[in-house]
Amino acid sequence: MKELLISFRWQDILDILIITLVFYRLYLWLHGKRALRMIIAILALPFCYLVAQWLDLPLTVWGFKNLWAIILFVVIVIFQQEIRAALASITLPSFLLGRSEREQLTSSHLDHIVEAAYKLGERRIGGLIVLQRGDDLDEFIHGKTRVDSEISEGLLISIFNPVSPLHDGAVIIHGGRIQYATALLPVSQSTTLPKDWGTRHRAGVGITEVSDAECLIISEERGEVLFAHLGHAKKTLTKEDLKRRLSQLSSLPKEKPWKKEWYLQLLDELPKKLVFLLLVCILWVFVVGIRQGEMTYDIPIEYYSVPQHLGMTGDPPREINVRLRGSQRFLSSLTPEQVRVRVDLSGAHAGNNQVALSEHEMSAPSGITITHFYPRRINVQLSQASRK
Repeated sequence: MKELLISFRWQDILDILIITLVFYRLYLWLHGKRALRMIIAILALPFCYLVAQWLDLPLTVWGFKNLWAIILFVVIVIFQQEIRAALASITLPSFLLGRSEREQLTSSHLDHIVEAAYKLGERRIGGLIVLQRGDDLDEFIHGKTRVDSEISEGLLISIFNPVSPLHDGAVIIHGGRIQYATALLPVSQSTTLPKDWGTRHRAGVGITEVSDAECLIISEERGEVLFAHLGHAKKTLTKEDLKRRLSQLSSLPKEKPWKKEWYLQLLDELPKKLVFLLLVCILWVFVVGIRQGEMTYDIPIEYYSVPQHLGMTGDPPREINVRLRGSQRFLSSLTPEQVRVRVDLSGAHAGNNQVALSEHEMSAPSGITITHFYPRRINVQLSQASRK
């Protein structure tokens, strides 16, 4: 561990932060979906594999290596619909940053939407109002009727009026305008939703599962207004509560929320983020510390304790070939000067001396082992030193 900390680089900090961000965004994206528990189990397997390597359990390591292909095949078969929907809707900026291009909704627009939703609830008229953000909804909605009108409270109420030919389906709002009516939304198949929710509620949640849109669900039976986002729907208590939620997610002109909110967003769900950071740090220690490698060096020989009355003659061996094994991180930063081969000639005599080498004459940094070296014997020629 000490050697790992010594060799810690700024690139490692960046590496850890990137993987932490990816893991956290994956968690947010999968939260509430039936695939989450399966994904968590799969992500736990690399930790088990690294622990098995660390404990030197060859049979367990072999089992994990051969299970990966089967596990991936099973996941693709079971969750093929979720994977298809995810690849169709997700973009790299929205996945990593949690935001995409924001539609231009004014505060006045939000007032019209909120007032219309609550008046529909008071009159016990059901409805679905979808606020499209960055993701394109065309491939998820069907049966839509193009409206392309300005947002107004009266128009929204009249659309959902039971006698209106446009009342059946959802209204799609994008770019500060009512784009479509009578849109049919994908129905959520989540098992976590209340069992008494009907098709309207499940459709309102479903569109937020496959995209970054928000949806207002107006209940015909209970007169409630629910706000759905990222696959979750919550009842709004007041008009101010609903507008506050919409304002947090919809950009308003002359404002740049990303400049004001990015540091506050770091504190959102801070305990969960710290847990992911800790897990990634543990993974980094295992990966960097356990990932073994080998490297070969030609190491110079240092002769010492040569008797005073003798001198070296001829061409004595100057280096030996050494194979080192250890962490790939340590090996990549290792220099030949850090591995030393010192030969003690205090017991040598005049003439030819055959010296047997062993690991005792060699030194390497902590965490690095010498697995092989050649030659194992060297010949050193000594002769009487000149008195001059």
